Amino acid sequence: MQKYLLDNLPLSLQERNLLYANGQQVYDQVMKDGGFVKVYCQRDLPAYLKEDDWVTFYQSKVIAYEYKSMVDGSCIGKPYYYNFSEMLKIYEEKSLSWLKHQISILTIDPKALEMINVFFNFDALKQNHGNQYTDIRVQQPGYDSFSPCRINQQLEGMKIMDYIDYLNDPTKFIRKEGLQADQRLFAVNVNMQGWDKEINHLKQFLPKCLRPQGDNDGLSYLRQEIDGVNIPQIYIKTDGVWTGGHQENLSVNAININHGPADCIWITVDNENVQRLRQKVLELLETDIFKNEGLWFKEPEFFLKNGIPFRYTLQKKGDVVILGAGCLHWVKSLGQTINTAWNQVALDDMTLEAMSERHKLNKEINYRTVIPYKNLMLDLYIHEKSLSQMTIERIQLELQNFFDQENRKLHLIDPPSSQLVECCKEVQLCSKCEHEIFLYFYHDNEEYLCLECVINKPNHKSLPISMKYRYHCFYYLLQAQPSQCNQEFCCPYTGKTKCSIQQELKPAQFKHKGQPKLNSMLHGTDKMRKKKFDRMDYEIDAKTSIYNDKQKTRGRKQSIDKSQPAIKRTRNY
Repeated sequence: MQKYLLDNLPLSLQERNLLYANGQQVYDQVMKDGGFVKVYCQRDLPAYLKEDDWVTFYQSKVIAYEYKSMVDGSCIGKPYYYNFSEMLKIYEEKSLSWLKHQISILTIDPKALEMINVFFNFDALKQNHGNQYTDIRVQQPGYDSFSPCRINQQLEGMKIMDYIDYLNDPTKFIRKEGLQADQRLFAVNVNMQGWDKEINHLKQFLPKCLRPQGDNDGLSYLRQEIDGVNIPQIYIKTDGVWTGGHQENLSVNAININHGPADCIWITVDNENVQRLRQKVLELLETDIFKNEGLWFKEPEFFLKNGIPFRYTLQKKGDVVILGAGCLHWVKSLGQTINTAWNQVALDDMTLEAMSERHKLNKEINYRTVIPYKNLMLDLYIHEKSLSQMTIERIQLELQNFFDQENRKLHLIDPPSSQLVECCKEVQLCSKCEHEIFLYFYHDNEEYLCLECVINKPNHKSLPISMKYRYHCFYYLLQAQPSQCNQEFCCPYTGKTKCSIQQELKPAQFKHKGQPKLNSMLHGTDKMRKKKFDRMDYEIDAKTSIYNDKQKTRGRKQSIDKSQPAIKRTRNY
């Protein structure tokens, strides 16, 4: 090691003295502990690196020998670790306004974690939900490429109890399924719809601002529950399984708890550096990290060699990972463990701007997301008076553009005005293209179509078009920021909101049947599964016509309902 550094790098007198004194011993210990990236990014540096400014010397010079290449150690970053005083304050916070970091760690007290894990351990999952089916990924550990992983396979589904049996004896299952000996199974997207006991138990131990559908969470304005977004999901892991590189849906915030027993590695890129990474990968490899989202995994060496800042996080048992808006991340498990995860939206300028940018990117690359951005922005615009004037004006301009686009499409269809019917505001996604429905759509007993899909129907000019809001009411809304709620726009919401009339509206309830499919953002599949819903709708003073249709959804976060009843009204709602 000494000869390599002396022959290849310019060393100061102080650096030469460090190298001669104990250079080889420090290097050997770093490698024994997992390499410099892992050692440097842990919560507390080991004593042997704290002495004599060894961190600076290793990060700038010695790391070149570790990788046998000229690398930029200054691009290595670590997560922010909250101390006990900060964690105490977080439990008093009423929103995510305190979140300033792209990735941070809050550690749960071991005794509290032991109580949480009463429901979140292998035996409890097998006993309480063993017959529930979940999606399974067949993976090859050690994948290291920005190219889509072609060996990622998907099994049709497996009961939770069978997957836990696999963890206890993997060779038996691998032999039965004819898989390779080094392949691993990953139980992804275990949906917690109906797991009220577990979700309520989890909430008791978390700060209100971090809970699913927590206080002042922008996702409280979602009109339906979405698995993995405002309803938690579980991931059951074994050694070597991984989640590919991605941003959260619409770049929102994410909360992830490692229940243990094993650790997980998170590699992340701050939102401000994501486009730089995208351009570098396009330049070197001619592949788009966003078009292949969820299908790639890359180790730190690429970032060190190309000088792209990244962060390396070891999520231990009891660690809660909190992601800032737009944080690009990918995760690998170092053993058998259980994670729970969900999303939030911090109501601040940075988060809402990141969501806006991601929405534009989704349109650019024709990427579908399960969070209905336009409808969510409309509800935030109406209700959240605490937003900055800059953000309010930006949302207002976006809504105006959405409004103009919808009416241009409507003009192409040119339906008779008598066939414009005020309809249920809960319709969210097109049954065909799965893009968001904002103002106008066509509905029959089988499907809900956005205007772009309506235009492709041969008889589109004679089709009755439904509208969620009346034209003139929406026009008036955009002329000035609203000062109070209005039944024309307000809707039953899934969480605690600032809507003053929500209590009168009584949110619709759904009983979910069947099992979900994977989400392509996290696991690279566009397959969808239909789901049936039994529905109890809220009461209205009008004649209702309810159709119980099949729902077609995509992905991990899949329970947005597109088979909602059309409701003809004789008065404003």
